[in-house]
Amino acid sequence: MNLRGTKLSSLVIALLISGAWAIERWGPGLIPEGWSIGASGRDCRLDRVLDGDSIKLFCQGRPVEVRLHCIDAPEKDQRPWGDRSRAHLREITPRNVELFAIEKDRFGRTVAEVYSTGPERRSLNLAQVSAGQAAVYERFCEDPRYFRAEREARKAKRGIWQQHGDHQTPWRFRHRRASRN
Repeated sequence: MNLRGTKLSSLVIALLISGAWAIERWGPGLIPEGWSIGASGRDCRLDRVLDGDSIKLFCQGRPVEVRLHCIDAPEKDQRPWGDRSRAHLREITPRNVELFAIEKDRFGRTVAEVYSTGPERRSLNLAQVSAGQAAVYERFCEDPRYFRAEREARKAKRGIWQQHGDHQTPWRFRHRRASRN
């Protein structure tokens, strides 16, 4: 192999490693529609929407409580924002979804990216942020798609961004509520 072939081989290897790292870091949303890298999510059926960032699914016949990765929706106590966020997630969540588990949280829930299935496949997590029905949970999110979606929702004053308040930062609301108890 000549010097040009060696450089080309090294470049191809570097690109493959970089691509694998990017997919590992930023998740399945980085992969364009229709592409496959061998890893796939689990097909699940919706049981119910618990709130604006939590759902209960049945995956392979087993119940799975899911916390949507990268987002934090207003709490049920934060009326009307919590009710609106939950209603929006109910509206956009089809009966069948695809689950990409990321980790377990301290409450034993599966933290995941959840996608609708069918021809208009989309991330439900990202759709909640885009619609202004949830904020980016910065402490647990590094995915730039979410930050862009939140900036756009804020600029358009969608959902929770219509007026200033605790509903925009559910994590602070929970902390203040816990410190009062």
